[in-house]
Amino acid sequence: MTEPMSAREMLALLMKAGQEASMAAIEAELANYTYVGGKRVRIQPLPELQADGARTVHRVKVALYGSRPPVWRRLDIPSAMPLDKVHEVLQVAFDWYDLHLHSFETPSGRFGSPGRDEWGEPDLDETTAALGQVAGAEKAKVVYVYDFGDDWRHDIVVEKILPATQSVAYPRCITGRGQAPAEDSGGIWAANEATEEAGSAEPFDPDEVTEALAALATVLVT
Repeated sequence: MTEPMSAREMLALLMKAGQEASMAAIEAELANYTYVGGKRVRIQPLPELQADGARTVHRVKVALYGSRPPVWRRLDIPSAMPLDKVHEVLQVAFDWYDLHLHSFETPSGRFGSPGRDEWGEPDLDETTAALGQVAGAEKAKVVYVYDFGDDWRHDIVVEKILPATQSVAYPRCITGRGQAPAEDSGGIWAANEATEEAGSAEPFDPDEVTEALAALATVLVT
């Protein structure tokens, strides 16, 4: 016959159950948040692309976080371009070689290539979201992270949303500054030290980037 539970044992059991319930509640609440550039934000449902999204372009400034001197690109990207293609644009714009994992930190969650990161949380499918959905207004910000080891973080800020110009091929590079660090060069601090030791930054030519983007370019109907 089982002996009846003492008052102390019952209290301990109730406290444990309460702690577990509290932890479950905390975990459930944290699941409602995501991080964008180190800032915790409540996850927003992915909105529909605006009705004119197929005929507009996002002019964005993409800056390599922490770079000294600053390394950045100003790009015109179709608003309806899915994030997997935006990834390809950024690889070209910063002369990366797509050797590592990447992700987009957005208010609607973290997007990437599902199944590629076996050690972390699975990303949302980047082919299912367009730039104009995750950054739908001027001044909106998302973050593109490339190479989770060196942790190259690119702040993408929407400067303008413009109607596409007839006969112009997008995406294109408007202007920019600085050459991006080399692959596997150790992260932004090592890159900054290397730039300082070099003494002068190499000039940047936006036309070269636009030419390299030709394989991704389309002319939008206005």
